[in-house]
Amino acid sequence: MSIEKMALVNIVGNMEDLDASLNQCCVSECFHIESAVHNTAGTGFVLLNETNPYSAPLKKLLDIAADISIKVQYADFSALNIPNDQLAAKVDELESIVHDLSEKKSALKKQISDYEQAIKQLEHLKGSPVDFDTLFACKEVQVRFGRLPVDSYKKLSYYDHKTFFFFDYDHNDDYYWGYYIAPTAKISVIDDIFASLFYERIWVPDYAHGTPDSAIEEILHTLEESEKQYRFYEERLKKISDEHMEEMNTLFSKLTSLNETFDMRKYVAVFNNHFYLNGFIPFSKKEEFQIAFKNIRSVSCIVKPQDADPSLTPPVKLKNGWFSKPFESFVTMYGLPSHTDIDPTPLVAITYTLLFGLMFGDVGQGLVISLIGYLMYKLKKMDMGKIFVRIGFSSAFFGVIYGSVFGFEDLLDPFYQKVFHLESKPIEVMESTNNILIGAVILGALMIILTICINIILGIKHKNYERAFFGANGLAGLVLYGSILIGAGLMLLLDINIFHPIFIIICIVIPLLLMFLRDPLSKLCKKRKDIKPEGGIGGFITENFFELFEFLLSYVTNTMSFLRVGGFILSHAGMMAVVFTLAHSFNAVGSPIVIIFGNILVMGMEGLIVGIQVLRLEFYEIFSRFFEGDGKPFIVSKINYLVEEEK
Repeated sequence: MSIEKMALVNIVGNMEDLDASLNQCCVSECFHIESAVHNTAGTGFVLLNETNPYSAPLKKLLDIAADISIKVQYADFSALNIPNDQLAAKVDELESIVHDLSEKKSALKKQISDYEQAIKQLEHLKGSPVDFDTLFACKEVQVRFGRLPVDSYKKLSYYDHKTFFFFDYDHNDDYYWGYYIAPTAKISVIDDIFASLFYERIWVPDYAHGTPDSAIEEILHTLEESEKQYRFYEERLKKISDEHMEEMNTLFSKLTSLNETFDMRKYVAVFNNHFYLNGFIPFSKKEEFQIAFKNIRSVSCIVKPQDADPSLTPPVKLKNGWFSKPFESFVTMYGLPSHTDIDPTPLVAITYTLLFGLMFGDVGQGLVISLIGYLMYKLKKMDMGKIFVRIGFSSAFFGVIYGSVFGFEDLLDPFYQKVFHLESKPIEVMESTNNILIGAVILGALMIILTICINIILGIKHKNYERAFFGANGLAGLVLYGSILIGAGLMLLLDINIFHPIFIIICIVIPLLLMFLRDPLSKLCKKRKDIKPEGGIGGFITENFFELFEFLLSYVTNTMSFLRVGGFILSHAGMMAVVFTLAHSFNAVGSPIVIIFGNILVMGMEGLIVGIQVLRLEFYEIFSRFFEGDGKPFIVSKINYLVEEEK
């Protein structure tokens, strides 16, 4: 359970070497920067507060690249001989080349879209003798082109007394296309009537003249001309794109580097001509990191132990082996351990894999899950695929114990007889219901005891005596919980009663009393004198009585939560039994189809539910006993050359 050891780094130098120092921090890809203000109080150093001169040119360059369809990417810019203060001018020069062409192209694109929409609308008026110029020139009447739903068209007869005429020229099963004419003085009333009939207006453009046929012909001609011009500008921009692609990539890379290193200046403190910055690096990288700064003349790089400055909390970087590493995502969902805590990832990896296999034991389905996980990682680079591989093999392993292969319960019998000399499978799930449920509770109790032990170790490590000795998850809780479990187990399974007065006093009453008095006792251990309850004796007794009751209740509920492990073992066998019962009701063709789809359904539905339920057990029954999740993530300072969509 490893958390990578950190080292505190202090970097001091002259201002002219600040950019080189920040760039080196990014190039190293192992530096977590901290605000220098914590370390410079009262020394005259102040944090830099400057406007980034590179963000605007970078944004402009990305806009230019988008206009000419260039997907900028990293390119080596070491040979770019443009001074930093002239980069913005170079971007402006590129913009002047592209801007006019891009604007004209965009305007033509909109124009073409408008023409196409106009033609689409006028198509429904094709063949009509109406003259747009004559109609729109009328002052005493107004005309409205559009379409009317078929149901509304039938209702026009209700308005025969109103002063309007509706003429239709085209229709289908849903709409009638046409126009209505009404006196100018009454047009607002008529508009309201047609709005209530869900009339959708078609706005005839100003450039539509004559009849619909002649207007369409004229617009088609204009559309062809616009498309020719659009293609011309598109080719011009494509040529510019080909000519300037390499230049834009190098400009983008240099501007991105300068922009992101300049953003780091807000963490830097300065005084006169000197700068000061600090952060953390992995302890294993300290020599390599220091050597890199020897080439920067005025800069001094000092490496200290991670806890050298009490005002800074070291960040946390998890360090796990090949098996546990994919499960780090589950841990970080809950939170990160602090740098003085234990990394729970290996525990999560083992328990999650074990519990999933127990609850979803099937050789065939488990191997399919592993195969899916392998493809997820290889084809899509999804880390979840690695978890699928592990839990799939666990499922297959327990499937061997349960004797289940895609729901076939007798398929492995020859294997047991020849290899292990057993008459049948080791565990007959449907005939071992009680044993499975009892085993699930015992497994849960063992996991709870393990997490309590981890909490005790952490409490001792942090010198938190309430946590280590007197809490519900401390030594007192361990003695109480373990004693009750052992006593209940002996009584129920072996009919041995150990609940005698001495046992009850030592193993139950005293732990309860220690838990009840945990606050004043922990203060006494720290030699504090303020042990008197703040709310008075009565409030202290009431509060701790109900908390004690809550502790006892949580022991019961947490232990019983593991019954779901046994429940899912039984439900998986039951669901596959249902699948085979349905399959037997079909003929020789339908039966295999039912079995295949039944297996897919069980893998998809029950596999998802089991995965969620195991994660719930991890978070609520295991993590909650010792894991606080208040660690600070280790965030590497580095240059990100990937262009995000929002840029």
